[in-house]
Amino acid sequence: MMLGKAREVLEEANARPPRAEDPEIDGMKPPLVLEPTSVEAAAKTLSFCSRERLAVIPYGGGTRLHVGNLPARLDCYLSSARLTGVEDYEPADSTVTVHTGTRLRDLQALLAKERQFMPWDPPCVDGASVGGVLASGEPGFRRQPGARPRDLLLGFDAVLADGTVVSAGGRVVKNVAGYELMKLLVGSRGTLAFLTRVHLRVRPIPETTVTLAVSLQDVSSVFDALSLHRRSSLQPEVIAVLEPSLAASLSFRGWLLLLRYEGIDEEVSDHCGKSEDLLRGNEFVRPTHGESESLWDCLRDFPSSTLSGKSPIVVLGQVLPSRTVRLAEQWQRKGPVVAYPDAGLLYARPEDPEAYPYMLSTAQQLAGNAVLEAAPQEIKARLDVFGERPGGFELMKKIKERLDPNEILSPGRFVGRL
Repeated sequence: MMLGKAREVLEEANARPPRAEDPEIDGMKPPLVLEPTSVEAAAKTLSFCSRERLAVIPYGGGTRLHVGNLPARLDCYLSSARLTGVEDYEPADSTVTVHTGTRLRDLQALLAKERQFMPWDPPCVDGASVGGVLASGEPGFRRQPGARPRDLLLGFDAVLADGTVVSAGGRVVKNVAGYELMKLLVGSRGTLAFLTRVHLRVRPIPETTVTLAVSLQDVSSVFDALSLHRRSSLQPEVIAVLEPSLAASLSFRGWLLLLRYEGIDEEVSDHCGKSEDLLRGNEFVRPTHGESESLWDCLRDFPSSTLSGKSPIVVLGQVLPSRTVRLAEQWQRKGPVVAYPDAGLLYARPEDPEAYPYMLSTAQQLAGNAVLEAAPQEIKARLDVFGERPGGFELMKKIKERLDPNEILSPGRFVGRL
């Protein structure tokens, strides 16, 4: 490309050298940060990068940029920092259209004026962007269907690696056009496209939120308690299980079962009463609202690798819901664990930096997997942090080749080093 044309593209992309406040990926920063202010500028930027074979890593707030394999190449960041703001909000329709660089906290503040919200509580929530939550696919501690990022995404605009602008879905709740493409991008961690604008479904803020904290003596008691709830008609918004060391750090005893109920006053009161009846004979606590929110904030930020004084190792376990607590029982030997049995997910912070092979092996024995979300660079360099390749890996590879043939978007960072 002619030098003059390259300069024009870089100027439109607001190219600049990295600053101290820009995020790092395992101690690395690229020589260039690109901050386009429009979809058109982002398209020109990616078209240029594709032609020049520049490796691009998109990011929003950068709070979860550490999750993934070490980059195979790193030439520039593509930031959504200047793609911000709410374009359209229809409280009566429970829909909002927002640019992806918008901070989640700013969107929540706007929605709260109409008693609505996004049921997302990602780690480091104050710095998280809307696009980043969708790219990571992580909702936080709410894991029920209807609260996950893919459930609330109605449509989007994005730019592919070659600069092609694509759209899918729309802001109408019943619109299903482009649904498959939406499923592909949520959780793809910037390896397939650069999200620029999204249409989202919002939810009403619950009238009441109550947490029941149940102290249980052993794992068998946890299984019994979960079984009782699964056989009942009760549906807590969140179910979490904390092993004894993590429970003790929060001033509870034994294995801790947390049940979070949200909704209208009468319904929440009725469900809490029924839960207490089901588990009568165990030690119950109903934390105050402030205590409850503080407790859930701790669980929300538990996977964050930036918590001072905490282990630099973070492992995510993925297993069948019925086997979640069994895996938590094995992983607790290595350090604190919080499990979400309804979703089949666990987060662990092992104290031994070399614990990951054990944790991957124990997860595989239960037909699951373990993802090394955070670790020192020298450990990540030796392995694929996503653990075992999924059964559909070859299809994932073909999709990557189709959408990013020059391998410029987050090269090497995803499953199987895609």
